[in-house]
Amino acid sequence: MKKARRITMTAFASVVFAAMMGTSAFAAPLHPVSHADWMAKKSILSAGQNGDLALDRNVTLVEELVVLAKLKGAPIAAPAKGESWAAPYLAWAKAQGAVAEADFANATQAASSAKLAEVAKQLGYTLSLEDKATVTRGELFNALGEAVTIHITLAHTNDTHGHIQEDQSQKEFGFAKIATLLKEWRAENPNFLLLDAGDTFQGTVFVNQFKGESILPILNSLDYTLMTAGNHEFDFGYEQLLKLRDSLDYPVINANVFTADGKNLLVPTYKTEIGGKKFAFAGFVAEDTPVLTHPNNVKGLTFKSPVEVAKAIVPELKKEADHVVVVSHIGVDIDREIAKNVPGIDLIVGGHSHTPLKTPEVVNGTYIVQDWEYGKSLGRADLYYLGEELVAFSGGLKEYDADIQADPEVDKLVKDIVSQIDSVMNVVIAKSEVPLDGDRVLVRAKETNVGNLIADIMLERTQSIKGHEADVALANGGGIRTQLNAGDITKKNLYTLLPFENNTLSIVEVTGAELRAALENGVSQVETGAGRFPQISGMSFTFNPTKPAGERVIEVKVGDQPLDLNKTYKVATIDFLAAGGDGYETFKKPFFNTGLSMYSVVEEALIKRQVVNPKVEGRIVEVKE
Repeated sequence: MKKARRITMTAFASVVFAAMMGTSAFAAPLHPVSHADWMAKKSILSAGQNGDLALDRNVTLVEELVVLAKLKGAPIAAPAKGESWAAPYLAWAKAQGAVAEADFANATQAASSAKLAEVAKQLGYTLSLEDKATVTRGELFNALGEAVTIHITLAHTNDTHGHIQEDQSQKEFGFAKIATLLKEWRAENPNFLLLDAGDTFQGTVFVNQFKGESILPILNSLDYTLMTAGNHEFDFGYEQLLKLRDSLDYPVINANVFTADGKNLLVPTYKTEIGGKKFAFAGFVAEDTPVLTHPNNVKGLTFKSPVEVAKAIVPELKKEADHVVVVSHIGVDIDREIAKNVPGIDLIVGGHSHTPLKTPEVVNGTYIVQDWEYGKSLGRADLYYLGEELVAFSGGLKEYDADIQADPEVDKLVKDIVSQIDSVMNVVIAKSEVPLDGDRVLVRAKETNVGNLIADIMLERTQSIKGHEADVALANGGGIRTQLNAGDITKKNLYTLLPFENNTLSIVEVTGAELRAALENGVSQVETGAGRFPQISGMSFTFNPTKPAGERVIEVKVGDQPLDLNKTYKVATIDFLAAGGDGYETFKKPFFNTGLSMYSVVEEALIKRQVVNPKVEGRIVEVKE
């Protein structure tokens, strides 16, 4: 109820401000909007024979009156015989009290910004124009566009995955710098919404060790309007998701997940008013969530098709609201399917596929946006409504900028979480009967026991992901960062071994020829200790480091069978390699990202095993002919 009251008051204040100002003329979208474009489409502006709107030419008073008359839908009579084409517009404006007889003589001359603003004000519009003697047509039309439309700014995040700190090397904002941007954008436009498209509570030690609860104060301080649950919101069990929901100051929505008795697990939709307009939001999560998380986490739940559910609920929402926005965690491909099959949606704010949509897509009249991953950017969309019609849209990503200052209050909240980690991480999760050989000199040059253990765990984890069961696994030695002694393995030990929180388990399909080429890349710089050296599972190979790079791999087997160069194999790897990192160009193709950090995958497996004793098994054999 606190959140509902707060939003109602915010909406009320926005309506009052919009009524007073006519628009939020101070807001600056990431990409400039040309209001002349929609005015031309609606025949408010007329182009010359060459299609040119002459936006750089100085505008006259009567040209302003023509546009104002069309915007107001005023009935303008044809000029009487012998009259100038401008006469009916001047007569109309005079009848409205906008101009005087004395203005007629100079009506076809370039007008000053003061005169143009005065006339517009008499007709109910407040223009924001620089004070100068002449104004171009483009400047006037943009000022008029701002004045006659309701402008709503929508910021959006997705797939932050617990990346709470700034990381300059990975170009991640961190929540303290995101908070600064949000404050700036809110100050620009009171008609402001902040949405999150899920996968927020899982991904790094800063959230995983607290089952997401650590970042609740940060999220509440950012003043989100709402969020939708991502598939990884279920990773701690859906009961924990409900607990997190109850601790947030804003709603968590989802319309396609149902309990055993057929009821929605979460509130399916949400409605609010902003800028005097009623908005309805519907949330969706990936239908295959049950195969992306442990089955026990979603026991008793049914995940239905987002497309089919959207077909049912959007028409109902259209009856109750002026505009419908979908907040989804289903990936950009399914977002496109919803837009294609379900009319009446203004905007889809997406997540799940980690797609940096620097330019919004438009499908069937619906805009689609998505804000990358891990806080590397902050998404922004600016919507301009003329009456009930969305006439202009600007969207994109504000990417990492080291010069942005951290918000001190949120920065303190982040540091409080970081300070708690040491005590939480000194928990024993397993025991190793042998030293785990993760020293860089070893993992970048030869098969090691810990390399085998990690690759085996990767391969094993994919077997429970339906449709993505891998045949082999390949990790880069550069991702394994330390030697561990025999004995207890703590969370902190594991984090030191696998510190790259960005690395997530992924599956890519390659041919045998491409897999062989990947192995060639892996051993191509072995003599310099490059991090690309492979640690593998499900396969074996021999190589000769004395041969030229690209000709070193001699024999490859998958299981106990020779590699088939024409066969397609599924490879469990990390997203960094699947994107072509470390020279793995043959992996660079569309791949399935589980979103599961390597730390969390290995931690889960170690807890299950309790005791490990990995060995070198002859998977990688160096030969010299």
